[in-house]
Amino acid sequence: MKGFLNPWVFVLTGIVFNITSAVITHHFISLNNERIAEINRMIDSKQVLIDSLWQTKSEIERKKEFFILYYSKSQPEKSPMAGLVDGYYQDYLRKITQAYELRKLEAEIANHPAGDLEFLMKFSTGTDNFIIESINDSYFEKLDLEDTKGPIEQGNARLFSIAIFLQVIGLILILARDLKRN
Repeated sequence: MKGFLNPWVFVLTGIVFNITSAVITHHFISLNNERIAEINRMIDSKQVLIDSLWQTKSEIERKKEFFILYYSKSQPEKSPMAGLVDGYYQDYLRKITQAYELRKLEAEIANHPAGDLEFLMKFSTGTDNFIIESINDSYFEKLDLEDTKGPIEQGNARLFSIAIFLQVIGLILILARDLKRN
């Protein structure tokens, strides 16, 4: 029992506790912090995607409103801008189908002349539904990522508490060698 109470045992045990504390802090907590940073980057990218989709949805709504106003006039074909607007309308529909992979509507675009408001409404509704589904999917993925991050942060807090505890105990043991001498 006397060998166990030697000052060098206290010092050695204190050093081992301090080294263990440093390993926990600098290795395990650092790894968790890297994982948290990666999850935060993915969350940020999902938020950017969501914002972009909302902006696109608003832009599509504005263009739809423009075409509705333009084609709802009594005789837009007599307008000097009719050909330009018709081309813009067809180009707009093609770009949207390509951007959102709405291939099923591509064939219908060719069959409907510019100014077909019924088709424009159907097309816009389909596009809106697709964008809203994409926004919802991205939002739920973002929530899943946030749920994944929570336990990692809690684990980090526990590891930090353990590391502080080991460090304090280690320092107490190192200082206890002086008490044994006296």
